[in-house]
Amino acid sequence: MDSITVARSMRGSLGMLAMNWLLAPTTQKKAEEAGMGEGLRAYAVGRLGVLGNCPADNVVGAAFFWEPQYMKSMVEEGRATFDPIEGGKVWARICQEYGTEALADFDGAARLGELLERVVQHAAPQGVPTFVGWRDQQLPQEVGPAKTFQLAQCMRELRFGRHAIAVQSLGMGPLEAILSGPAGEWNAEFFGWPKPYPDVSHLESARDEIETLTDRLHAPDFECLNDDERAEVRDLSKAARIHATERAEGAEF
Repeated sequence: MDSITVARSMRGSLGMLAMNWLLAPTTQKKAEEAGMGEGLRAYAVGRLGVLGNCPADNVVGAAFFWEPQYMKSMVEEGRATFDPIEGGKVWARICQEYGTEALADFDGAARLGELLERVVQHAAPQGVPTFVGWRDQQLPQEVGPAKTFQLAQCMRELRFGRHAIAVQSLGMGPLEAILSGPAGEWNAEFFGWPKPYPDVSHLESARDEIETLTDRLHAPDFECLNDDERAEVRDLSKAARIHATERAEGAEF
């Protein structure tokens, strides 16, 4: 399997797998119990806390799709009560705990983790600050679901960074990219953008170009694997997402 084929598959497999834990009620509950505050304040010093004590605008830039003033206020409010470096560590622990449950009894966890770790260590760091922050969080020593899931989170951040570059490269702003995406105005509101929204019906073809360019930018990250290993990553990633989805039905972790 070539690199661009496996890169294209990541959006629907590891991307969705890792997104679920970021939005899980248990993630927010554990963050609150750790003293990180509610809602996006915890998110701003948790998922984005891996960026460290940098200027707030650096976080705004790295987060990319959030309305700038909205995200900046969340960063400032979050930092008023919790150090982002510690927040990143807390969220890494929560990620590991979620993964322990989500990938429990998944036979391919160890092999998927082995392959993902190679990709994560190989990937170029340019233009992907949240990936670098997550890459540098401490991983569990034991090979298994927790480690593999944290590596899946790293992979989600890696594709996210490549995607943000693709959006900018094709001359589209973050709001236009959100509105032209599948969730449209609902997503724009979630990311803090105020109404009224511009008409983006003319951007449908550009949106397709963005996804294609994202795949092209992400593909070199998999050059450290051979054809058979890339096929394994695609298949195991898809299987991991299905496994975690089935375990989550009727459960809360």
